[in-house]
Amino acid sequence: MRLCLFLCLALLSCSDTDKFEVAELLDARDQSISAQDITAYSQLLLESYRTDGGGDVLQQMQSIFLRFDEVNMRSRDREIRILSDTEAMCEQTYVLKVLADGDWREIVQREQLSFSRVNDVWKISGGL
Repeated sequence: MRLCLFLCLALLSCSDTDKFEVAELLDARDQSISAQDITAYSQLLLESYRTDGGGDVLQQMQSIFLRFDEVNMRSRDREIRILSDTEAMCEQTYVLKVLADGDWREIVQREQLSFSRVNDVWKISGGL
C-alpha cells in the first residue's frame, strides 16, 4: 500500500515538474520572439524539427523580425498535457503585437504545440 502511494506521488511530482519545464520553454519562446533573437528561438526547437520540418518556421520567424520594428509576444490560457516521459502537448492562446510604420498591430490566435524530451530537455517538436 505504501509503495503504491509512493509511486503515485512520484509520478504526480514528475508530471508537475514536466509541466513546469514545458511552461518555462514556452516563456522562453515568448522572450526570444520579443527580443527578435532567432538564435535563441531556434535553440528551443528539437534539432530534427529545426532541420527537417522546422526550416520554414525559422524562415517565417526571421521574416517577421526583419519586417517589423518591434515584436512582442505573450502567451496565456495554457493547457499542458504530459503524454509520456518523452512527449507532451500544449494548447494556448498567444498575442503577437508588431510595430510597423508607427502603428501597433495585434494577432490573437489559439495554437497546439508538440514537445519531445531528449536528454532530459524539453524541445518544441511540432505545431509551429
